[in-house]
This record gives sequence, structure tokens and C-alpha cells, in this order.
Amino acid sequence: MKREQRIDGYRCSLEGAERERAGRARLADQRAREARTKLNDLDHYRAEYLQGLGKRVAVGMSGPALRDYHVFLGRLDEAIVQQRQAIVRCDIERDDDQRRWREIAVQLKAVSAVIDRWRVEERVIEGRTEQREIDERALRQHHALPMEV
Repeated sequence: MKREQRIDGYRCSLEGAERERAGRARLADQRAREARTKLNDLDHYRAEYLQGLGKRVAVGMSGPALRDYHVFLGRLDEAIVQQRQAIVRCDIERDDDQRRWREIAVQLKAVSAVIDRWRVEERVIEGRTEQREIDERALRQHHALPMEV
């Protein structure tokens, strides 16, 4: 068994792990973008809600309705805080997945480089063996020729 065949299984497993990590990194990046979009939506909704509150207060608003508005604003603020925390978690997960993906990619590149180097060495050895056989054949043919006097 050639040297490269002995670690080919490891290389294949690294390739699979790299594909898996790349997929995870893409999904984590997508989740982080979606979390940011949701936060933007919540911030926008809160701004619209505050603007509506200002208009309602200007025309007159009952105390219970004002209290309900403030309760809802509190809940909306809480949702915004939770969404910011979700963004932090998504960013950490994305960064971790990308870091692991890069680590596996580096390992794969190193193993592939070793395999490539071994293939080159094998071709050199095969070339030398082939040249030696050609030289030996030529030498035998030379000795097999009758000598002219």
C-alpha cells in the first residue's frame, strides 16, 4: 500500500468535516443576519409605536389607555433586549463555527500538501526505476552485440 493511500481516508474525513463546518458557518451567519433584521424590525416598530403614542396623547388619551401603551412599550423594550442578546449568541456561534472551519481547512491543506509531495516523490522514484531498467536493457543489448574485429 502506498503512503498516500494510508492517509487518504483521513483526508476524506477532513474533506467531509470541512464541508459540514462550512455549512454550519453559513447557517450561523444566516441566523446572525436574521437576528439583526428582527432587531431592526423591533426598533422600527417601537419608533412607530412611540410616534403613535405622541399623536394619541396630543388629541387626548385616557389614563388606562396610556398605562396600556406604557406596559406594551415595556414589553417591546424587553423583546429588544432579548433580541440583542440573541444577536450576541448568534455572533459567538458564527465566529466559533468559522474558526473551526478554518482550522479544519488548514489541516486539510496540510494533509493534501503531504499527499501531493508523496505523489511527486513516487513519480520521481518510478522515473528513476524506469530509467534504471532502460539503462540495464541498453547495457544488456550492448553486451549482446557481437564484437567487430
